[in-house]
Amino acid sequence: MMIFSEKLRALMDERGIGVRALARLAFCDPGHLSKIRTGDRNPSDSLAQRLDELLNAHGELKSLRRKTTRRTAPNTSPVGTVDQSPTPEQRDDDVKRRALLQDGAYVAVGAAVAPILATLAQAWQESEPALPGASVSQAMIDDWEDAAHVHSQRSRIEPPAVILAVLATDFAAMAPHLAKRQPDQVRQDLAHAAASHALLVAGKCVDLGNRRESRRWWTKTRALSDESGDRLLASWVRSREALYRRGDPTEDLGNVLTVAQQARRLAGTRPSAPLVAALTAEAQTLALMGRHDSATTTLQQAESVFGRLSAFTVDHPRFRSWSQREDGLWFDKSLIYTLAGDVQRATEAQDAVLRQPSAEALTRTSIRLHRAALHVRSDPSEGIAEAVRIIDELPAEHRRTRYLSEARIVLDKAPEDARALPAARELHALTAGT
Repeated sequence: MMIFSEKLRALMDERGIGVRALARLAFCDPGHLSKIRTGDRNPSDSLAQRLDELLNAHGELKSLRRKTTRRTAPNTSPVGTVDQSPTPEQRDDDVKRRALLQDGAYVAVGAAVAPILATLAQAWQESEPALPGASVSQAMIDDWEDAAHVHSQRSRIEPPAVILAVLATDFAAMAPHLAKRQPDQVRQDLAHAAASHALLVAGKCVDLGNRRESRRWWTKTRALSDESGDRLLASWVRSREALYRRGDPTEDLGNVLTVAQQARRLAGTRPSAPLVAALTAEAQTLALMGRHDSATTTLQQAESVFGRLSAFTVDHPRFRSWSQREDGLWFDKSLIYTLAGDVQRATEAQDAVLRQPSAEALTRTSIRLHRAALHVRSDPSEGIAEAVRIIDELPAEHRRTRYLSEARIVLDKAPEDARALPAARELHALTAGT
């Protein structure tokens, strides 16, 4: 009868996914997963379940974990044997504990406990044994990688200034190690984690309207992602850069299109979430340039790739969660067809987004602005007034560049004579910072 490690190896080979990639998806240490794969360690119940879901094992891995547990004696170690290695359960607990600390840091920003958490984080890092020839430990790299995912999730909820404060703490801790010579593999892994942070820093700078800082951090993000050796990550960060920059009225959209096309080349031809992201970033930029036929064609290519995605075409938790959200593509359709003036297809896309349970508040706000941009063609006064109401409803700290730039679309699509209306002047004042 097949044992857990044998089944795990077979599934990984079948899916074409490596230890490091699967470890990132499962939020566990790659070394620990490697030992599970060779049969030197047994997984915890929670890790077995995560692996079962990630590898689409239909319960086989979970079942083999239970059978392995029943065959294993309660204590197989000889009396007097000292094993300093953490158990699988302890490792899982460590991951959860780090996530909780990271999550708690958001609440603590600006509070008295923030310096305490920073001191504890530094003490933990200093207590970890460094990798051979390196200044960092594997646990530190894993922690920063996990933190980037947590920060990304929280950035959908927290104000940009709060996210930026936490990112600053993490990147400041990484910076001294980035400046030192590290073994090649350590350097790549460190650059991978740092690139994920730099991407978020650049994006939050855009949200806060600081163009100078954002451009500096986009350059840093591209350099780090290239250094990581991960072409999908390099593609992903360029797609996100294009999406952020396309909303800045001072940007040359030709330059933004170049970045999106770089993302597409880096993603290659194999179906992946970064390839979909690159295609949609390119399509959005083309639509903003008025090249609606090219935008529609590129969007259709993105839909085709999205239809061929699976959980095994991704190698990062961010890509996996993104690739499973259909509301993302519907959002792209809404924007592109709104810009093209295709009322029927834009409305269908907007209705589809609003039906999706996974659609977040920020996405719904953007969709309302798209609808206002459609409405402004037939009823300029009401369309502009609706855009003003949407922006007015947003707390000041949540008036991100993305919303303001999409509110400007309402003005751009309004008839020339309607731009002199009082509501139009008010909307212009609200979006003047973009």
